[in-house]
Amino acid sequence: MSADGFTDLRLNRQEGQVQESFWPSFTDIMTTVVMIFLISLVVLLVRNMELVNQLRSTMEAERIAAELARATGEEKDSLAVALHTAERNNQQLRLEIMRLEEKGLERESVITEQLAAISDLTNERDDLTQQAAQLILLRKRLEAEVSNTKAALRTATASLQNRELELQAARSDVENLKLNLDSLLASLAESQQESTTLQEQLALSQKELEANRQMSRDVERKYLLLVGDYDNLKVKYDKLVKPARSTKGRHLVEVRYWKSDGQFNISWREGDSGEFQRISRKQLDAVLTRLSGEKENGLYVKVIFPENAGLSYNEAWKFTSEMHKNYDYYFQDDIPKEQP
Repeated sequence: MSADGFTDLRLNRQEGQVQESFWPSFTDIMTTVVMIFLISLVVLLVRNMELVNQLRSTMEAERIAAELARATGEEKDSLAVALHTAERNNQQLRLEIMRLEEKGLERESVITEQLAAISDLTNERDDLTQQAAQLILLRKRLEAEVSNTKAALRTATASLQNRELELQAARSDVENLKLNLDSLLASLAESQQESTTLQEQLALSQKELEANRQMSRDVERKYLLLVGDYDNLKVKYDKLVKPARSTKGRHLVEVRYWKSDGQFNISWREGDSGEFQRISRKQLDAVLTRLSGEKENGLYVKVIFPENAGLSYNEAWKFTSEMHKNYDYYFQDDIPKEQP
């Protein structure tokens, strides 16, 4: 190792130690410089290659980016066209939906009208079915009537033939009557003269008849007045002479009578206890007739009109009169006249 700190690589260094030489040192320096230059060159070359590769990568990336940008632009244009087309289609679809909704509303109204028409047709069909059934019955009845008419026609034809025979006989009688007509005309003149005389006598008779009719009406009016007075006197006489009407010893029958909704209603019971039972007028007459025959002392028929019976005076009086007249013991012999 030299005093400078470098290892002495020279051959014959021991000789160098004895004799100093300039060129070897220069050679060593130049070799070192060359080696440094070569190493730097290699480093530069390696770095240059890396830069070239990076440049190529960058250019390729720029090319790819440009291609990607071009493709993206084309895709963007196509997407814009597609978006415009989609918007236009969407607008058309909206218009179509609105048209379909309007058409749906129209169809709903049409369906509603058709349903109403179907209901009307169904009702009409039912009516026509009923009419058809009635027409079938009418046809059967008409067929029966036609059969009867044909039978009657045959009978009428036979009768017509008989009438033709009778007509021929009548024609001969007419000839005879014509002969007798002349004689009758002569008699008619005499009869007209007698008729004039009789009409004069008839006029006198009609005057006498009208006078007799007036007298008859006057007599009838007086008779009716006398009959009314007689009836009133008889009622007063019965009240004075005849014993009072009583349930003692009589079989009591109570009858309720009222009118509801224009219908007459009747209920009855035997005695003064128990529930009233609904009965028709025909059944009531039958029951009272039976009881009248069974009870020797007769019946006491008590007619009751409930509150709000809905009866007029004449209706109440008529029912009471009929019950008393036909079944009550008190009115069996002497019956007062029915009030008007």
